[in-house]
Order: sequence, then C-alpha cells, then structure tokens
Amino acid sequence: MIKQPARLYTTLYGIFGVIQATISLARSFYPPLDQAFPALLVIPHMIPIHSTLHLVTAMLALVILYRGGERGALWFAFGFGLFYLSLGLAGMFSGYQFGLGLQPFDHPFHLFLGALGLLAAAPTIYHSVTRRKISL
Repeated sequence: MIKQPARLYTTLYGIFGVIQATISLARSFYPPLDQAFPALLVIPHMIPIHSTLHLVTAMLALVILYRGGERGALWFAFGFGLFYLSLGLAGMFSGYQFGLGLQPFDHPFHLFLGALGLLAAAPTIYHSVTRRKISL
C-alpha cells in the first residue's frame, strides 16, 4: 500500500502515461490498429510528438520513483504539477497548441493533473515546513 500521496501520483502517472502513450503511438504508426479500433483515441487524437512527450515523462516518473524513493516522488509530483498547471493555464488563455496538437479538451485535463500533483506534494511539504519550525 502506498501511503504517500506524491508517491501514488508519480506511480499512477508513470503507469497510465506509459500505457496511454504506447497505445496512441501504436495507433499513429500502425494504421491497421487505428482502423480496427477507430474510437480508441477519438477524443484526445494525439499526434506522435505529444505521445512521445507523455511516454518520456511517464518513463521519467517511473525511473524517479524507482531510484529517488519518497523524495524523488515528491519532487516529481511538485515539478510536474507546476508544469501541467502552467501548461493548462497558458493553453486556456492563449489557445496555443505549443506544437503538441493540443485540443480544447487537453487544457482542463492539464489543469486537473497539475493541481492533483501539487495536492499530492502538499502534505509532505507542509510536514517538512512545520517540523523545521518546531525544531527552531
């Protein structure tokens, strides 16, 4: 059982990110798969560069989780949360796709995942700050 929210966030993002990116890349590079399952990725309709970014960040999450433990998971959740929150806000206000083929659906999703990452990191950061105050 994973007790730390940052570790859970990093784990889930790593696992589901690899699965989602692999499916969307396979769909992009193997047309018979797209023809066999046309509804598979109708909503996100990701382009290869977007799928590759998801694959790289998801694999990074898993490596950080494996090698960095709780501290690595905390930094991943915090950093990735900030990145996704910023990307979601920038996309919503500008409508720009950032070369990733982002759809209007992506911006609220990025906001949600970004906020979730920051929420996952918050308890550990809070306890770290309060322990420092007590020890002073």
